[in-house]
Amino acid sequence: MISAGLALTAVLLMPCGLRASNKPDLEYGAYLASECRGCHRPQAAAGATIPDLAGMAEATFLEVMKAYREKRLANPVMQTIAGRFNDDDLAALAAYFARQQTPAKMKP
Repeated sequence: MISAGLALTAVLLMPCGLRASNKPDLEYGAYLASECRGCHRPQAAAGATIPDLAGMAEATFLEVMKAYREKRLANPVMQTIAGRFNDDDLAALAAYFARQQTPAKMKP
């Protein structure tokens, strides 16, 4: 039988962005995404320089954010933001955005 103290320790040591099953935590991703939505929202104008993140493939999101974090992509704002997230945070964000629908994909 697991003691209450051991169970609490296990919960506290779990990464914030992952659940016990190692699947990204969508609720945590939604929480983290609140910072992103200020700039990354559906764009009305074609050729907008700030992309809408809704529906972005998880692998693409992770690749781009890690490139910003490692300063392989030049954008001081995004480098700073990406630098604050660990891999689990990025996984939660990637999973959240991949499951969001762009306005063009939403059903009326």
